[in-house]
Amino acid sequence: MNIFVINIVLTLLLGVLLFVVQPTERKKRIFIALMTINWTLISGLRGLTVGADTLVYKGRFERTAHTSWARLFENFYLVYVNEEGKDPGYAVFEKCVQIFTDNYQVYLVVVAVIFFAGMAWWIQKYSAEPCLSYLIFSSFLFAFYALTGLRQTLATVLVVFLGTKLIEERKFWRFLLVVAVAFTIHKSSICFLPFYFLARIPVNKKTIAGMTILTPIVFIYNAEIFRFLGYLVGYEYAELENRGAYGFTFMYIAVTVVMVFCLPIFRRKCERYRMYYNALFMGLLFLPLVFVNPTAMRVVQYYSLFLMLSVPQLAKCFSRKVRLPVYATMVAALLLATNVYQYTYSFFWQ
Repeated sequence: MNIFVINIVLTLLLGVLLFVVQPTERKKRIFIALMTINWTLISGLRGLTVGADTLVYKGRFERTAHTSWARLFENFYLVYVNEEGKDPGYAVFEKCVQIFTDNYQVYLVVVAVIFFAGMAWWIQKYSAEPCLSYLIFSSFLFAFYALTGLRQTLATVLVVFLGTKLIEERKFWRFLLVVAVAFTIHKSSICFLPFYFLARIPVNKKTIAGMTILTPIVFIYNAEIFRFLGYLVGYEYAELENRGAYGFTFMYIAVTVVMVFCLPIFRRKCERYRMYYNALFMGLLFLPLVFVNPTAMRVVQYYSLFLMLSVPQLAKCFSRKVRLPVYATMVAALLLATNVYQYTYSFFWQ
């Protein structure tokens, strides 16, 4: 049994122990703290062969160590004026960490601490069922954020975890500043900027009808839209024959359908329902682009993280009598429909 399956089992057991038997706010904090430590260790202590880009980022980290501060700040001019290179803010972040350590493995731990601490705060503040939130992450989203991403992982902490609070509190200029900083780390973060305005759009029959019509249109013209989006965020990838995320797409559409049918209940039970539904719809709109090139999943990921909030809230909408079977069904569906079994893992010392 691989470490990811073991992790899911432990998450489920801890959730049962802490939340089924006299749940309290203190137990919730303990559970989130344990999950944060758990995922920080898995992500930060991974070997260089774990994750598609871990070794590639090591080479970049070493190059930054031999680059002067003056050159790093000059890169901002080269990137945004001369259009040479990309994401100069990420190298500045690397250099800041290198003030304290030049060890790449320690650097991976630092990035993991930043991301999972940010996610812990986000779940603590917004999730109705933290156990289910972490189960969704552990089977649905971990491969990108825990094993592969570094630049976008850092950008996500800013635009999603911190950005959610700024969107909810309607602090536009602060949100714009956060997106601007994230943009220098990973350009794809600019695709989350419209959500500030879209998060409060009314969710009703007209909205759902519009999404039902617009999604197939995006699928028909996905190649053209992908080329424009690639130019906008500075990642002009070509079309690929090996494309599409069928398991992820199936799960995402299934969740969307269930959420739409449960809208009347969800609206009564959750004051943030507009934000959750509109995030779900935005992710759905970007999904057809993944069938042109898998790199489009970078954009979908920003919005798909809200599944960690909306699905637990959906489960909470059911009465206590049927809540346990609903949880069991959701967990079983996650394990069957995702590719958690396909990943191999090794610690850096193995």
